Amino acid sequence: MRAVLDTCILKLATLPRHDNPAALVVALGLSGLVEWWASPSILEEYADVLSDDPGVLEQVYPAIQLCLPLTTLAIIRHEPDNRFLECALACRADYLITVNTARGHFDQSVYGAVRVVTPGRFVNLAATTPLIQRLQQDS
Repeated sequence: MRAVLDTCILKLATLPRHDNPAALVVALGLSGLVEWWASPSILEEYADVLSDDPGVLEQVYPAIQLCLPLTTLAIIRHEPDNRFLECALACRADYLITVNTARGHFDQSVYGAVRVVTPGRFVNLAATTPLIQRLQQDS
């Protein structure tokens, strides 16, 4: 299963809550149970937004597969969101995980073959449940 994580997921994963679905999504990526893809522009945004917490960046960078999209899109009104969609389409991601589903952001549930889901929805998918169980067994 391949996923592209919007930057907000990384930021939300740092919140101390025992039932934090964003933290669970990140843990799945860090464990390699979910392939986590990002492009250079996404990595740049991760670095900007998480500059106050470099430990997070050091932890996540080794888990990320690098994608080099060849197409520039202008589908989403909030222009920076197009970088995430470009990456998701180029690496043939199954999911783009975000909480930014408001009008002008990722306001469609599907772009091509890429499904847009929130972290809460992602962790409750039938395909994700066995991965979470495996993650919990391994830890």
